[in-house]
Amino acid sequence: MIAFWLILTGFAIFFASYFDFLRKLAVFYKYGERIPGPKAHPILGNVRLFQGKSPAELYDTFLNLCQEAMARGDNLIRFQICGKLSVWPLNGKCLAPILDSTTELDKGEEYGFLKPWLGEGVILLGYGEKLKARRKLLNPSFHFSKLHEFLNVFNDEAERLVRKLEKAADADATVDMFPVFQQTTLNIIGEAVMGIRMEANHEYANAIDGYLKMTMEYMHTPHMWSPILFWLLGYKKKRDALLTTMQTFTERVIAERMRELDAIGGLDECPTNFLDMLLRMRESNALTPREMAVEVDVFFFAGHDTTSISLSWSCWLLAHHRDVQQRVYEELERVCRDGCLRSETIARLAYLDRVLKESKRMFPPVPSVQRKLRSNLIIDGYVIPAEASVNISPMAVHRNPSIYSNPDKFDPDRFLPDAIARRHPYDYIPFSAGLRNCIGQKFAQIEEKVLIAHIVRNFEIVPMLGFEATKPGFEIVAKPSNGIPVRFVRRE
Repeated sequence: MIAFWLILTGFAIFFASYFDFLRKLAVFYKYGERIPGPKAHPILGNVRLFQGKSPAELYDTFLNLCQEAMARGDNLIRFQICGKLSVWPLNGKCLAPILDSTTELDKGEEYGFLKPWLGEGVILLGYGEKLKARRKLLNPSFHFSKLHEFLNVFNDEAERLVRKLEKAADADATVDMFPVFQQTTLNIIGEAVMGIRMEANHEYANAIDGYLKMTMEYMHTPHMWSPILFWLLGYKKKRDALLTTMQTFTERVIAERMRELDAIGGLDECPTNFLDMLLRMRESNALTPREMAVEVDVFFFAGHDTTSISLSWSCWLLAHHRDVQQRVYEELERVCRDGCLRSETIARLAYLDRVLKESKRMFPPVPSVQRKLRSNLIIDGYVIPAEASVNISPMAVHRNPSIYSNPDKFDPDRFLPDAIARRHPYDYIPFSAGLRNCIGQKFAQIEEKVLIAHIVRNFEIVPMLGFEATKPGFEIVAKPSNGIPVRFVRRE
């Protein structure tokens, strides 16, 4: 009898899910047909446009379709994929309804794979008081005055990087800077978050990399969306093993630090890393041990690959634009005569600041992020239905020729004050914007300035492939398809 009721319940759940899918399909198709976009199959949608393509090919496909829409005068474009509706605003004005919203803060369904790992962290929390309270709690950890306490970490790691590159320069060797920057930013995050150095092939870093690769596979593989197939095909076992590695490591580091602090009678007045800042919150019961562990994981996830990607593309652009590289060097020689990068000197590196901003315009580290709508939303006169996704895509907006003339040209002077004032605030969104902007953006900006400054002061960067030979990939982060192969020449 129990078996009968279990089978009946299973059928009921299946049919309820099936009819809900058909309901969404009908609603999405009805509204989606009114929004500019490529012709879509009633069920498969536009899946054939993207099927079987590499990350670099996907990036080009999405960008080309967006630019074709811009050329037609459209301000947004929609895609339909296997019963899902995704709408991409193509300029800051059309992004405003979603970025200014105080309620449309939920991440898209595509981030579901990250929830077992980061689900209770600030990066994935949806609309509600918990998200508001968590951001309010964490924001002081990223205050400008706090970030400059990490300058020693940035400078020490930059000097280690210079010593490594000196050996490559002396050997006249080609260096792929993408994995080099990955290791450097991993070391910085390890020091800044936990007060530890993360060596190459560290189990935690490898597990994060494996989990992110599975996340991208999940986003582009519809059969993985079925819980039954996810279990039967071994994906669940693989994911759970990666989760165990990451969670065990983080919880062990926190437990060890708590024991150390208990032994010495508590924290100093000025915590020296992010974990110690979180542990201070423990004293007021603001965070549970599990919540602390998740926020540590969030910082690693958000601050490791994104910064290494940004540094990689900045290095590539400087290598291919020797005149810009020379101007950066001359500014460094003028501002940092003693070679020391302090808070006040970093603030005076105005041209380097423009270079790094223009680099993130051309190659934003995160091509696109998604929000799942709670209610209908009107953008540019079109109704976007509840449960559809709105894509906030710097990849698309930053290459809009009506905002940035000749958008494929590298021009740091786009970020002179007068030029910025002429644009909508949301025409430049490498760190997103609004209530869900990246709270760690200042940390990343100072880190990038310090590392690039040390490299350019010591070396000329020479490209070893043509500019178009390596391309960004449409993944969680825009990884270069063929790395960043360059050669370094010591400066006289």
